[in-house]
Amino acid sequence: MNMKPIISEIKQKIESAGGLKAVYFVACGGSQAAIYPANYLIQSEAKNIATAIYNSNEFVHATPASLNEQTICIICSLNATPETVEAVKVANAKGAITIAMTGSPDTLMAQNGQYKVVYSNGDNQVYSQANQALALKLGFEILHQFENYEKYDAAMSAYDKIDAIVEHGKVNLLPQAQQFAKKFKKDEVFYVLGSGPLFGTAYTMACCHFMEMQWKHAITLNSGEYFHGPFETTDKEVALVLLKSVGRTRPMDDRVETFLKEYAERYIIIDAEEIGLNQIDSSVAEFFNSVVMIPIERFFVYQMSLANNHPMEDRRYMWKVAY
Repeated sequence: MNMKPIISEIKQKIESAGGLKAVYFVACGGSQAAIYPANYLIQSEAKNIATAIYNSNEFVHATPASLNEQTICIICSLNATPETVEAVKVANAKGAITIAMTGSPDTLMAQNGQYKVVYSNGDNQVYSQANQALALKLGFEILHQFENYEKYDAAMSAYDKIDAIVEHGKVNLLPQAQQFAKKFKKDEVFYVLGSGPLFGTAYTMACCHFMEMQWKHAITLNSGEYFHGPFETTDKEVALVLLKSVGRTRPMDDRVETFLKEYAERYIIIDAEEIGLNQIDSSVAEFFNSVVMIPIERFFVYQMSLANNHPMEDRRYMWKVAY
C-alpha cells in the first residue's frame, strides 16, 4: 500500500497549522504490539517529532493535553475494538489528524478515521502488508516527508524481502519449533525477554500468543530490566524465551544469553539474525525486527498448540461474555 499520498496530504494540512509536533500510536493488545515498531522508529530517528504509544482506553480516559491539529494519531484495530473506535473519535474531536489502521474497509475504524489503511490479515496474511509492516511504512514516510530521512530508500527496498524471509524462516526453524513444543508443552509459566525493537514482540508472544491463545501464564521482560530484579527467579526449572534482536540493543540480549547459559537450563533463543534479517540493509534492518519476528514467534507457539491439541482460536471469555 502506497503511503506517500496520504502523508503528502497530511503534511499540507499540518504545515498550515504550524508544523508537526508529535505522532501518537494508539491500540490495544496485539494491535498495539504491531504498531510498536513504528513508535520505536520515530523515537529513534526523528529529530524534531515527539512520539508516544498508548493503550486505547487509557488514551480515551487520560487524553494527552498536547493532542491538537499539529498531531498525527495512528490508531489500529483489526475488527474495530470499541475502545479503539472511541480513541479515534477522541483524537478527531481534539483536532488531531487520524489514520485508522484496520482489517477491512467497512469497519467502524475505517468509517471514523480521517484516513484509513487496510492491512492484510487472516490465514493467508501477506506479511509485507500486515499491520506491523504498514505502520512502520507510515513511520518511514513521515520521517521522509517531514525530515528528509536519508535511509528512506533502503527502508523501502526491504519490503520486497520480508515475505521470503518469513517463509524461509518457518521452513528452516520448523524442527526447532517442534522441539520447543515437545519440551515446553506442559509448562504453565513463561518469561519472554526482548529489547529495543523486539520488546513489543515479546509482549505479543507473552500476552497474545501464550496467555490469550494458549491459556499459559507469561511475563514480558525487557532484557535490560532482567538484571534489576527479575533474574533472581531464574533457576533450572523456569521456562524462558529470549527474542534476540538485530541492531543497537543486541548487546543487551547477548548479556541475557550469557547469563542463561550459566544459570538456566530450560530456555530457548529465537534470533532475528538467524532468521535472515541480515538480508535487509544494515542501516535499517533494526526496525524490521518485529515485522519478521512476530510471525516466527507465533509459529513456535502454534507448534505448541498442535502438541497440546489446543487451537489458537479457542477462547474462554473474549467475544463470549460481557467485559
